[in-house]
Amino acid sequence: METFKGYLFDIYHSEQKIYLWIKSDSGELKLFFDEFYPIIYADASPSILKKLVKRFYELDALAEIPTVTEKRLFYENKSIPVLKLVISKPQLLPKITNKLFHLYGKYDIYHSDIEITTGYMVEKDIYPLCYLEIGYESTKNDLARIKTIQSLTDIHELDYKIPNLTTISLSLEKSHRIPLEKNALLVKTSNGNYRIPTNNSSELIHELNSIFKKHDPDMILSEFGDQIIFPYLFKTAQDNHITTEFDRDKTSTIRRSIQTKGTSFNTYGTIVYRAPSYPLFGRWHIDSKNGFVYKEADLMGVIELARISRLPIQKMARASTGKALTYIEVDVALRMDYLVPWQKSALEAPKTALELLNADKGGLVFQADTRNGFVLENVAQLDFSQMYPKVMVLHNISPETINCLCCRDDPTTETVPSLGYRICKKRKGVVSEALSHIVERRTYYKKQSKEINHPDKSNIDQKQSSLKWMLVTSFGYLGYRNAKFGKLESHESVTAFGREKLIIAKEVAEDYGYNLIHAITDCIFIQKEDRSPIQTENLEEVCRLIQQKTKIAMDIEGIFSWVSFPPSTTDQKMPVANRYMGRFMDGKFKGRGIILRRKDYPIYIKNAQAEMVRWMCRFESIKEMQSHESEILEIFKKCDEPLSRGSANWKDLLLQRSTSQDPEGYTVDAPSAVAVKDLLEMGVRVQAGEKVRYLVVNQKSHQKGERYRTEERIENKDLLNIIRYDKNYYRKLLLRSFKEIWSSLASFKNFEDLISDEQLLPF
Repeated sequence: METFKGYLFDIYHSEQKIYLWIKSDSGELKLFFDEFYPIIYADASPSILKKLVKRFYELDALAEIPTVTEKRLFYENKSIPVLKLVISKPQLLPKITNKLFHLYGKYDIYHSDIEITTGYMVEKDIYPLCYLEIGYESTKNDLARIKTIQSLTDIHELDYKIPNLTTISLSLEKSHRIPLEKNALLVKTSNGNYRIPTNNSSELIHELNSIFKKHDPDMILSEFGDQIIFPYLFKTAQDNHITTEFDRDKTSTIRRSIQTKGTSFNTYGTIVYRAPSYPLFGRWHIDSKNGFVYKEADLMGVIELARISRLPIQKMARASTGKALTYIEVDVALRMDYLVPWQKSALEAPKTALELLNADKGGLVFQADTRNGFVLENVAQLDFSQMYPKVMVLHNISPETINCLCCRDDPTTETVPSLGYRICKKRKGVVSEALSHIVERRTYYKKQSKEINHPDKSNIDQKQSSLKWMLVTSFGYLGYRNAKFGKLESHESVTAFGREKLIIAKEVAEDYGYNLIHAITDCIFIQKEDRSPIQTENLEEVCRLIQQKTKIAMDIEGIFSWVSFPPSTTDQKMPVANRYMGRFMDGKFKGRGIILRRKDYPIYIKNAQAEMVRWMCRFESIKEMQSHESEILEIFKKCDEPLSRGSANWKDLLLQRSTSQDPEGYTVDAPSAVAVKDLLEMGVRVQAGEKVRYLVVNQKSHQKGERYRTEERIENKDLLNIIRYDKNYYRKLLLRSFKEIWSSLASFKNFEDLISDEQLLPF
């Protein structure tokens, strides 16, 4: 038996075989295989179980004779006899899970929907990019069969190393909706860039093959690779019988069904589109346009979540943070010897209308106090550090611990404030146990991130950003209808504790002589009663007492020299709860909810507002800022001039919208509907949840085709030098962005004069 050491680079399965690519310290990549037979458990009446076993035998899907064993139920916390089934054909598991929807209630099956590769890694105690040692023997066809496998690193490591990776980037020259034959493929390598025409599909494949052979990349980073590029490449290769170099694996049986249609689904009232998946075998393919984690936290964010969730890198790159969290919880549940349910089984307990009103309150918000104006000086912002996840860890909140049966008659059991729900004190919850390590990791990375000269600061920021989004997800998943480990009462318990802790923070600050200016969920804005400057030392004392009373750390986010709570566009006398902007004492800016932070405004408008905000941050006081009003009006005029002349770049004026339905579903000619139907006329079908970008050409036109023009229509016509847009519409957007940040400080009221034909400026 020989041995090999290296990092677990890639892992996937085909039939009952698990394939592992290991990358050594020297960069050598070696392929290994192992056999894996997943175990599932079934609970049903003897007659149903008999039929189930018979069906498995007919499919030749059992590796062992079924046996009865004792396992523990997750919610009930009691052991029951279940039938243990060792599956010889793992590829049947998805079909088994799908069948459950039709047979729901007749029998329960556990562990059936755990990813096969993840199940293997849990059993062997390995994880993506762990450093491991493999004992193997070579087979007749030169494949290396694993005999022993052992991780030499710990999944809880924080300062881990990853191997050096070579990367190639793939993108399209024009919009991904322009037919590939009229487009071009742009390839970036470490040694140079290529532009490959796509009008000859065979030559395109041969050209890419030579690039892959020359550079042998570990990772392909693409834009629209899942949706457009790889479906086209694989179909072209199949049609022309060309062998590609995209996969490193040339030994295992790889079958790809070419699919271009993605899936659209509704989540939290929003339609989300997910493109089909095209992972590679022996290389990583990450589509930057088809994965939330990469968009928000880059490559190290994907690696961080893949390691702790035991999801393969390419799966994690396309998965949600919620899926990663679920697999971390599955790992914890398996270690606690629980039966993992195939879907959420804890239903909400019945409530009276009064009980529902009391329980379903959500986070606490104090509307901003604007009696002294919408712009205030010397205001401090204090934030609870990761409040909701820490509440779940601190108070042991998990679906199985809320109103548990084992503590029903124990008067010493902790209860949820204002709701009276019991919290189990006899066992640690799966969710709270899983989150404790995630919270610990993020705290560690945040501390490192604050070290200005840290040599690995960029990677640290990516890691902590990915964990931040996972922790944000953790609270929502407690009440999510499809969460494997969810229960509405546990969700309500978290917000109840959150409300109590925010009130405590408010009261402590007021005891120290501060007025509450604003509060929302996990942070408070406070100001001294005499509005004088605030000392950091005094705030630290306030934070210490709040932490002492709530058991959760309260951090000083910063002290604003001035902070603005912009008025609502619908009611100029009222601020908006989640919208504010201000300048910290060190000159840094922070803003939430304003136009430059939004995704539904053109780049040009956002950049213009950002420039005006930078100017505002030069001044420490409101009075000083107002005395230089003519300067910000000059900036506005400078930004308005290209718009009024029609010389602004049309690409910077594109608006992006998510579609809410397929083309046939639209009945009103709203901008998104017009854009979708325009693309359909071009032969491009846009699915619900996809994003469209369009230019407002003439909003008041009676012909809908002349109101808006899609990016693809403009590029397809090749009239880039004479593109016209609705000047009045975009100037109004610019005015709105200016008014949002300056209306509370302006010496004039009629902002519309700024874009009138006469250009009546007030100075």
